[in-house]
Amino acid sequence: GKLKDICGSGSKMKRSSSLGNLSQAGGGLDGSHQRFLKLADCRLGLLGILNEKKTGADVIRQLLLLDYSLETQQSVIIQGTGSETRLPVLCDQMQALVTSVVGHMPLHGELRAMLLDWMRLAPDCANLKFGTGAVESALLLKAMCDRMLRVVGEQVDTFQTLLGPKAAFLGAAVGTNREVLEVFVDEVLRGSSLFSVSLVLKRLEPQLRELAHLPPWQMISSVERPVQGELVAVDRMLHMQDKIFETPTILLSGAVSGEEEVPVGVQAVLVRDAASAPDILSHCAVRARNSGVLLATCFDPELTKKIEDEYVGKWVEVTCKSDGTLLIQVAERPQADPKKMRKMARTASRDLTQDALLLDQDETKLVNMNLRDDLKCKWAITPSEMDQRQVGSKSLNLALLKPKLPKDIKTPQAVALPYGTMQKALTCTENAKEWLPKLEACLHQLQPTTSNEDARVIFEEAQVYINKLVMSKDLEEELRKAMEKVGAEDGEKRLLNLYNKREAWDATKQVWASLFGLRPWVSLAKAGRSFHDLNMAVLCQELLPAKYAFVLHTKNPFTHDPDEVYGEVVPGRGETLVGNFPGRALSFRAKKGEAPVVSSFLSKSTWLRTQECLIFRSDSNGEDLEGFAGAGLFESICARGDIPNMVKFHRLRLVTDQGYRQNLLSRLAEVGRQVEEAFGGFPQDIEGCVDPQDRIFIVQSRPQV
Repeated sequence: GKLKDICGSGSKMKRSSSLGNLSQAGGGLDGSHQRFLKLADCRLGLLGILNEKKTGADVIRQLLLLDYSLETQQSVIIQGTGSETRLPVLCDQMQALVTSVVGHMPLHGELRAMLLDWMRLAPDCANLKFGTGAVESALLLKAMCDRMLRVVGEQVDTFQTLLGPKAAFLGAAVGTNREVLEVFVDEVLRGSSLFSVSLVLKRLEPQLRELAHLPPWQMISSVERPVQGELVAVDRMLHMQDKIFETPTILLSGAVSGEEEVPVGVQAVLVRDAASAPDILSHCAVRARNSGVLLATCFDPELTKKIEDEYVGKWVEVTCKSDGTLLIQVAERPQADPKKMRKMARTASRDLTQDALLLDQDETKLVNMNLRDDLKCKWAITPSEMDQRQVGSKSLNLALLKPKLPKDIKTPQAVALPYGTMQKALTCTENAKEWLPKLEACLHQLQPTTSNEDARVIFEEAQVYINKLVMSKDLEEELRKAMEKVGAEDGEKRLLNLYNKREAWDATKQVWASLFGLRPWVSLAKAGRSFHDLNMAVLCQELLPAKYAFVLHTKNPFTHDPDEVYGEVVPGRGETLVGNFPGRALSFRAKKGEAPVVSSFLSKSTWLRTQECLIFRSDSNGEDLEGFAGAGLFESICARGDIPNMVKFHRLRLVTDQGYRQNLLSRLAEVGRQVEEAFGGFPQDIEGCVDPQDRIFIVQSRPQV
């Protein structure tokens, strides 16, 4: 009966009366849209039948074939309406397409979440009635589109992985032309709703960018001077940090996760599209700004294609313009010998790596890392005992900041294992006989000219030995006493109540083990810092139940305006922000005395719910090197793992409630200014969170680079 209603003439469905009257929808874009919606209603009806338990197996195949035919007709309509630019129409089409995709992939949690977001939020956005009006409507739709684009890309990759090898094997067995096999999976996907979704996204992009007044480029790390180099196209930057470009190079790159180190010799990185771009405050972005490397994302596919077609392999000059765009033009290649070109490719922070690579074998020196001198340190110290001889900037800045902040801005309870504690643990009776000699022998293999591959193997062995260490009874006793003292001073034993010996020791060892890693080896060498001068303190903090996490730069890092705070906010713990989980944070800027302005809405997929425990944060002297962004080089470990959750925009008050959003962003901007004032007016890079009671906590502040 239901199938007859769908296919016959007697249905009284909301949008269409039957499949049989598609020809009556009229012509033009309006007629095409009406036909599309009728097909969507029919597919929705079929989905209902498919989901009924009493639907027989013999009928399901016929229903799926009918649904595939309807999907094909929808695809034909989408492909034939390339001139459609109306937001309500495009949003209707997107919702219908995602509904059908979810119907066939009901266990895909993110697609389900995005469908609900489109149903609840897209209508107001399409009519420019969300938030403050057209701009915020376009920005939220843009965030939803970016997330959809990322998920579609992931599904395409999945189908390529599933179908590609099988198609190649079967095709080769029957003698199919190689050209056919190379595009087989692409053609299969072109017949699916995923292809239609990608077309609608492509049509939405320019409309949204125009409404939101977004330039085709996003400057993640801008530079004042023009930069020159040979333009080289790469698929992704991952695994390229070992590569050395002997000539000044400008990379046109695909995916940039945010964890990479910019390769030696690279003067600029141009990211092809938004889906491939790193977060503005990711570790890669911070290091690029500190090193004076241009890092920018292009949002215009046609512009990216033009750059690739016209400039790859040529010597170009790239200039950052005041309107937020880039000027790329062919320049005259310098007439220089290879030695001079290598010198041009270097920056001040990269000379050490280059020099080490050029050393002759007889010039190498054995590395002697301090593993025995405990610097006469205590096992554990409280904030009142902290100074720059014992701890890094994370611990010390919080200790200095706490008494200077207003009472409504809070900091987490904390103690620290100071510099020398690792050496003290290595030389105590529990570890000195077995693990210290093995670690020394392992690190003795390192030399300034050791290749990165060999160094990686050595570091992995060193990490094994660190994780074998036994906790000294004295360390356990002193750590507990320090926590008791902090609790007594604050009137709450929050830190001690979260302490668990096994969890604490395992996390501490993981922080120490992160000293022995390839990224610190490469990054510190580039900065002219000896890897083997490092000391590691560990900041033991209570892990706060974060409703939102934020990062603030009290001097806008893009406009360099000292009176404008730039910030980014994500739901849950801040690892999704600084760790560069896929998608962007909600970003905003706030001038002194003015209301905050949203620059982009959230497009993250995951938020992390914390468990009640301690977090053990790396606090090395390498992170305090003047002019060097050491962020992200070493690990911070939660005693208990976070619980991943799916982001649902329509359930986030930060997204849906304009008044709440403006109030919270205003408070965050003011907190940033107060922290900056507490540190003598020097611009600060601040990390913090908002708890379920909307109280603001500062968990870290350091000078902005």
